Amino acid sequence: MIDRNAHQYLERILPQRGDRRRIAALLERRWSLPAREDHPLGRLQGRALGPARLLVLLGPKNAFGASYFQVFLRLASGRLSAEPLLLGLHNSGRYPAYNWIDVIQYQNSAAFEGSEGLDRRLFRLLSQFIPAGGHLMVEYESEGQRLTERMLSLGVPPVATPLGYLFFLSGCGASFRDWYISEGGREGPRKLQGFKPLDAEDARRKAQSMAEELRQFLARAPSKEHRQQEGLARRLARRVLRQLKASAAAAGQG
Repeated sequence: MIDRNAHQYLERILPQRGDRRRIAALLERRWSLPAREDHPLGRLQGRALGPARLLVLLGPKNAFGASYFQVFLRLASGRLSAEPLLLGLHNSGRYPAYNWIDVIQYQNSAAFEGSEGLDRRLFRLLSQFIPAGGHLMVEYESEGQRLTERMLSLGVPPVATPLGYLFFLSGCGASFRDWYISEGGREGPRKLQGFKPLDAEDARRKAQSMAEELRQFLARAPSKEHRQQEGLARRLARRVLRQLKASAAAAGQG
């Protein structure tokens, strides 16, 4: 049975009966509509993403205690997005490494009506739930992430890919790890993992390491075979280097 408050909330925000039925069906299957006081992700409920609004559902916990969640878009047309913007896991704990978000499925905002180019804001919203020393993981095998997948396979530094640059802008891209995730003996999709620095000294060291990696990348001969990907990677690499230099100057490091 759906909670009366949840029913009233859906009546207020979703004018289309079919959209309400879709969410109601999920509420019948152990999902809930978190409020700010119920769970940290409740702070995303109703937040703006351009002309759209976020609708957040909190799900059951996995075997390790992390909570599933999914985010739909309430579009400017008044309709609910046919698919979730993202499906993920959220975990929090005592130690920095225990605090993370793992985005299992991700449709970039360009796939949704009126929400093109708003991925930067989305990543900044997610970043607020990750404290210093925590990390964000996002799969890059879905259709919207094919460019990042291709660029990583060509040896482009993660921060100079579209997905990695979003991590960097959100504050979750001080350093990266590119890997397969195994869970329960089953190989999951490839994911990019971005870390928040633990403190100012950690941020300084990682910024120096990233800058050196980018300089080495820019110094190598450009690939003629993959000109489009190479051109984008070099533009992003130069952009990141400028931002790292400006941040170091602001901190009195050079």
